[in-house]
Amino acid sequence: MNTLFNKRYHIRLIWLIIIFLALTFCSVFFAFRYIAEWEPAPSLDYTTKVTLSILAFLTLIYHMHNLENQIKTQEASNRQNLSKYTYDICADFRRPLMMDINEDLRTLLIEQKDKLESQNIKEFIAFIDDPTNRKYRQSLAISLNYFESISAMVLAGDLDNDIVKRLFCKLFGRYYIRLKHYISYRQEEAPKSWVSFETLAKKWLNDEKH
Repeated sequence: MNTLFNKRYHIRLIWLIIIFLALTFCSVFFAFRYIAEWEPAPSLDYTTKVTLSILAFLTLIYHMHNLENQIKTQEASNRQNLSKYTYDICADFRRPLMMDINEDLRTLLIEQKDKLESQNIKEFIAFIDDPTNRKYRQSLAISLNYFESISAMVLAGDLDNDIVKRLFCKLFGRYYIRLKHYISYRQEEAPKSWVSFETLAKKWLNDEKH
């Protein structure tokens, strides 16, 4: 429907320009020939030059208008593609495999709540490093790495911030608050560990306060 409307609009605009140029040509020729009392040849010559100059100017305006429309259309298309890509990436968090991981992580955070306090964080490290607790360690690592990837893409502008924030704001804040001492401990060994997730979670938590 929009394409059809644009085509009709352009056709009407072209006809208006043709009519305007015809009227302009007649008016200028009349002014040169009868008001200024020029000879027919120079009157026609100057009238043609004036009309062509106006045509060139209108053509420039027309192309500028088209370029502006193309830019707006491309921007709208880019926003739509970014939104779809963002939803596709975020949908991974709800897939069956991630659901099992999320459940293991939720259990870990509930059962080891006290050990996640700053004064007990080494006990938590010892717990997840225990080979018998391998599934919890994997769930924690996979979840944090997933959050880190999402956060890095948001901060780089590769994902729509508003969509990700709407989907993950409370989840990121809740997980970061529970895991901030663990993250800080790991960052002592590897300073870049989950820094994007930390940055984005802190930003969103701060936004929630205002």
